[in-house]
Amino acid sequence: MIKLVAFDLDGTLLDETLTFTPKVKEAITRAMNQGVIVTLATGRGLSPTDQYADALNITAPLICFQGALVVDHRAKKVLHEVRLDPAVIAVIVQESKERGWNLHFECPDMIYLKSGIDFPQGLMNLLKVSRYKYVDNFLTDLPEVPHKFILSLHDPQERNALAKELRETFDQHLAKITVVPSHPVLVEGLPSGMSKAVGVEWLANHFGIKREEVMCVGDNDNDVEMLQWAGVGVAMSGSSSAALAAADWIAPSVHEEGTVVALEKYLK
Repeated sequence: MIKLVAFDLDGTLLDETLTFTPKVKEAITRAMNQGVIVTLATGRGLSPTDQYADALNITAPLICFQGALVVDHRAKKVLHEVRLDPAVIAVIVQESKERGWNLHFECPDMIYLKSGIDFPQGLMNLLKVSRYKYVDNFLTDLPEVPHKFILSLHDPQERNALAKELRETFDQHLAKITVVPSHPVLVEGLPSGMSKAVGVEWLANHFGIKREEVMCVGDNDNDVEMLQWAGVGVAMSGSSSAALAAADWIAPSVHEEGTVVALEKYLK
């Protein structure tokens, strides 16, 4: 019996317009009325994740930053978090400068972009619902230690090569991070060992829910670990090859409201 469901946002609940349909909201409401705990497990920060949670009437703690932040958004209380090693910041700032990488950092309530960078339109489309600002110097202008950094690309074909190069770069510096592609034009640098599975497992333990009682739904490489960890892992049709391989079942696409179908299938 499924007692906890964790949904990815982009490409899972949200289409390219960054919206969900009334049927998706109705299905989530039915699940919660049955006593199922529903949460969001996303790479996004608390803002705008809390806004989507409120729109869906989700009251459970939210899993943000690929599992690095679990927060009770109603009480504005952090329950669990892991931030980047500060030493990582200096390394990625220098490497990005030398290699011409498009770098930005993310904190719970603000995203920090480097002034003067031609960021890809794919990234800027995603940021339409987020709070962000431009800064001149990451080493002096970040007000807190970020939870993650992101490199963005104009050409999706270069994503996997960039992920490989980023891993090799940090191995040379002996600085530990987890590298994960999260979108066709995004590669993320996370605290070492971090994944959505870490956040989902923390929340399941918080509620005393067993692994086999958890369903996770996602669509990209950054969802792989939670799909593998969950008792039921569901990937959306059209997901990345890694997400499809990790899933127990393939739902219809986000445009076909696959999350509604998944809930109907597993919450009987």
